Amino acid sequence: MASSQADQYYLDRPTPCRRNCDQGSLWMALFIAKPILWNRNGYQEPSGVRATSGYPKKNGFGHEEWNNAPALRYKEDGVDWRIFHTEGVGNAPVAEEAGRTILFLYASHDGVQELVGIAANATCLIDNSKERKRLTRKLDIARLGDEAWAIPSVRACHGGKRERFDKVWKRDLEWIPNWRCPADSFLWLDRPARINPHAVRGTSKLLTMFNSFTELNDAQALRIMISVPEADRSPMWHRIRSTILAVDEGIISGDIKTIEKRKDVGPTTKKRLIDSRLGQGRFRRDVERKWDGRCAVTGCGVSEVLRASHILAWCDSDDHEKLDGNNGLLLRADIDALFDRGLISFADTGDMLIADRLSPADRRLLGVPQPLRQRPSVSQRGYLARHRQDWGF
Repeated sequence: MASSQADQYYLDRPTPCRRNCDQGSLWMALFIAKPILWNRNGYQEPSGVRATSGYPKKNGFGHEEWNNAPALRYKEDGVDWRIFHTEGVGNAPVAEEAGRTILFLYASHDGVQELVGIAANATCLIDNSKERKRLTRKLDIARLGDEAWAIPSVRACHGGKRERFDKVWKRDLEWIPNWRCPADSFLWLDRPARINPHAVRGTSKLLTMFNSFTELNDAQALRIMISVPEADRSPMWHRIRSTILAVDEGIISGDIKTIEKRKDVGPTTKKRLIDSRLGQGRFRRDVERKWDGRCAVTGCGVSEVLRASHILAWCDSDDHEKLDGNNGLLLRADIDALFDRGLISFADTGDMLIADRLSPADRRLLGVPQPLRQRPSVSQRGYLARHRQDWGF
């Protein structure tokens, strides 16, 4: 496993599950590690794995065994969505963090625990029976029952009687679609990645009961992310990693305190770095000069709503890159928010690239896509290439 300099910064510092900043308490995201049943068919259909407890032991299959099946993908309002299943998450604040929850789904088998899937920007539907019922019908999930019944262990659990199985299947059918996330935020690993529980939480193993869960802080979430070998880190892996790192990008005070404590730079450099972290000082002046004091996309010249935004995220930049005006775009606040969260990026030509999870209706409301007003320089293109890589474009 390898981690970047930015990852190591977050891994080395203690962070609570809920972070505070000078503006008050901010609940920026929710990270949950959730155990699910092991499956040998890539979670496309039940595989007949023998469970030792719970619903799978009693019935011979688990509802999560279709989590990676094409049948649980659909398109609505121009956005591709994924439905998936876990058992309950107790008192986790999933309603408050709807669309801002990242789940790490792992399975225990043969003496190891492996990460099998990650769902970012997820919304829990456990308490929304109306929506679960609608999706069950829309996706015709009832037809998946034939795949479960084809498993010998399932037939054995129900005494070989299809009517007994059908009664259980229909009773719990609407429980299957209890999570939803954008398809471009749903990563199912071709090769499960072994987790080191001690590195993640200092324990010999993660929880194994299907109805249990662990709320993680961002450092622990990154430790699970880097359990995926470098060769298996897809563009979507990079996008989810950047989403985790971006959780703290809005909490500036910790970074400023870190700069203030540094002993390897003098007071002048410290001030420049702090100003740059705040989007002010020489960094902002350099960025404003490159874009004539106007938004690089819209041409808006109202300075109060313009942000000097780093192209390559602060946490991924070295000191030179943090201060380099070429590593900046002057953006109107709403465009800056889209760029900072990886909902948009820019090609070397300056054309705007848009994440799939922005629906056509949202794009019209936001007035995107719009290109940069001028073609990026060679230096800017280098930073933009790294932004595209980090966010999976």
